[in-house]
Amino acid sequence: MTARLLKFGAVGLLNTGADFLVFAMLTAAGSPVLTAQAIAYACGMLNSYLLNRSWTFRSSASRTREMPRFIVLNLVVLACVTLVLEQLRTGAGLPLLLSKLLATGAGMIINYAGSRFWVFGARGYSSETRSDTP
Repeated sequence: MTARLLKFGAVGLLNTGADFLVFAMLTAAGSPVLTAQAIAYACGMLNSYLLNRSWTFRSSASRTREMPRFIVLNLVVLACVTLVLEQLRTGAGLPLLLSKLLATGAGMIINYAGSRFWVFGARGYSSETRSDTP
């Protein structure tokens, strides 16, 4: 495993923690599941951009290049995670938070690939980060 992947995982754990906390609080307060999912995901997404840009990928690329890509990637991931969440919850009959956990895992795979190769692509890496690329 590369250092970058480990950092992405650590950031992902923080994002997931924020996402789950907000999601659990909103659904416990009676918010509709899909509304809670969108709000919770946005909280994790903000944390993700800031930490992955500065720490994981050490990007020096223009924010005007990265931000639209980051938003598009995360909207795609949000749609995928929401679809999987609903299918697991309503189609497979799994408990809500287990469905959320499984859907989040699937989203993390898509998010890493998109972040690594498209959002924070090689042209935006600092020389320090490039050295740990296999």
